[in-house]
Order: sequence, then C-alpha cells, then structure tokens
Amino acid sequence: KQWYQRRVRGYIRVEKEKGTDMVQHAIEKLRNSNQSNWESVTMEVQVSTVNLIKTADRTLLAEHRVRFISFMALGNDESFLGYIVHGGPKIFYCHVFQNDGSCAELARAIQDACTVRYQLLLAKQEEMKRLEKPEPQGIFSFLRRKLKH
Repeated sequence: KQWYQRRVRGYIRVEKEKGTDMVQHAIEKLRNSNQSNWESVTMEVQVSTVNLIKTADRTLLAEHRVRFISFMALGNDESFLGYIVHGGPKIFYCHVFQNDGSCAELARAIQDACTVRYQLLLAKQEEMKRLEKPEPQGIFSFLRRKLKH
C-alpha cells in the first residue's frame, strides 16, 4: 500500500477509454471548476484498488478497481493527474487530481499497481492453461495415477 494526499478536482464523462487528449480535456475543464467542490483526500494505492478516502472524516469517497483503469496521464502542468475508469459498457469517466507539487510519484505508483495486476493476470492465465492440458494416456499415465492413490 502507498498513501498520497491530494485534492480531487472531480470527474467527467469522456468519449474514449484512452488518450492523452481525453485526459487533458478533462483536466482543463475541471481545473477551472469551483474550488469549494474540491475534496481533500488520501489516495490509497494497492495492487487491486485505488481508494479515495476523505481526509476530513476518513470515509471512503470512491474505490476504483485497478483492472478498470484504462488510461492515465499527467497534465501539461504536472500538478494535475487524470485517469480514465470504465463505468460500464462504453461508459468512461476521467477522474482528476491535483497536488501542490508534481503528481509524477502518484502516477508511478498507479502505473506499478497496473503492471503488477497485469503480471498476476498473465500468471493466472498460464496456470489455467497448464491445468487444462490433458494428461497423456497410456500405461505410464495409468501407473502414475495408481501410484498417487
């Protein structure tokens, strides 16, 4: 787990599941939004989720499953970060965050979580393939099965 203090600028629906242009558009739109709507959060980055926890009362504001994060980019101003989350069939939302300094460290943590999640998926697929292979037939496999019991 890694923890980061950030401000949630909000989220907007975007047309596509990926693209720097989608994230930049969301950042620019939310950057100029009403500051009273910004929420101070602790972002808990784990292999399976990114949790947004309200700093004021420690309640869970949102839980984003890493498997549904399809794209992420820093803003032209690196104090902003946006990532796109699948919200359903052909529904995508870009969530935007801000930090007083750079959001690059947060971006690396989310990227690392996505990489680990992908590696776990590949390992699970390999395991499934291995389990699906039929056992060879013949006298040796018959003897092997008998010797196991």
